[in-house]
Amino acid sequence: MNSASARARLMLIALAATLGCVGAGVIFPVATARVPGQPGTETFCGSAASPDSTVYDTTQVTQRPVLYDANTLKYPGTARARRVQGRVLLAVTVNVDGRPDPQSIETLSSPDAELTDAATHWVRSAMFVPACLSGRSVRVRVAIPVDFKLSK
Repeated sequence: MNSASARARLMLIALAATLGCVGAGVIFPVATARVPGQPGTETFCGSAASPDSTVYDTTQVTQRPVLYDANTLKYPGTARARRVQGRVLLAVTVNVDGRPDPQSIETLSSPDAELTDAATHWVRSAMFVPACLSGRSVRVRVAIPVDFKLSK
């Protein structure tokens, strides 16, 4: 792995701690901001979306994306029966409309393929307040940790 790739991975992993986690019984922090496309809403950066198609890093934006809605995370029954638990770390590009780009979803780490599938399905349903740069919504790459933990 080259140094730029290693640095990018480390930045995504570091971001994971700032975004929070989801899992059995844990709630991902949700924004109270208003979102474009929803009646009477605005983002942190106003209503303007950048025509720029660049995908920025979270260190390059003035406001990071914030999760405001997602389906309930489903713990796969067979993984639960096998007592598999742990953190799935996904890298995702959040578009200017706050939706994750489905083709951009990449697994950075995972303890199990079933947990990866469940986390990927969950993140596809997520909606974010978009990232901002210079007063405009922009595309940004983020790392999202998804925790699966069995209760005792």
